[in-house]
Amino acid sequence: MADEEQNIGERVFFSFVIAFGICGLVFMMTIDNSRKIPVPKIELASMDFTVQNITMTRLSAKWDLSIRIPDGLPGQYICLQGDLQASLLYKNVTLATSSQQKYYNLKYDNPQLLKVSAIVSDEDIGGLIGKDIINDVKERKEVQFGSRFSLTDCRKKTTGVMSYECNEATLRFEPGSEMKATMFGNHPNCINI
Repeated sequence: MADEEQNIGERVFFSFVIAFGICGLVFMMTIDNSRKIPVPKIELASMDFTVQNITMTRLSAKWDLSIRIPDGLPGQYICLQGDLQASLLYKNVTLATSSQQKYYNLKYDNPQLLKVSAIVSDEDIGGLIGKDIINDVKERKEVQFGSRFSLTDCRKKTTGVMSYECNEATLRFEPGSEMKATMFGNHPNCINI
């Protein structure tokens, strides 16, 4: 009788250990899988580059960017209210960085647009880079710009900022004009860096 009770006790104990081990394994797999889920990509909805002044060696312009925030970001990754700051790049050289601009009232789990603008002064795009851009404008009638931006990060144990880097966008100037270029072709994707 004592042996039978001991066997039952051992079986209960081992069943408990096995069940606890399986629960622990499932929990660890869930944590490991959550690390592998990539942060959703963002897409550039539009980019405009409006020339304000152009000479043979200098250029000043206004740059406007619209960012399409996918439904998986608001509330889960980025704050529903926060700051947005963006940089315009040409051949991986930063031409201009916008001031921090506030955004308000994003809706949880909804795709939305955020807009940011910056002025690119002739000091920012003088020299050889300015000449290359002016050549693109005057001869090719198109120019390619990259962009980076950051949004307020609401996840725990983070630096408080989510940074994104975007593929280059091709901007074409309106026919007969060297003043306004808009995004042409595929909308570039932006990935979390």
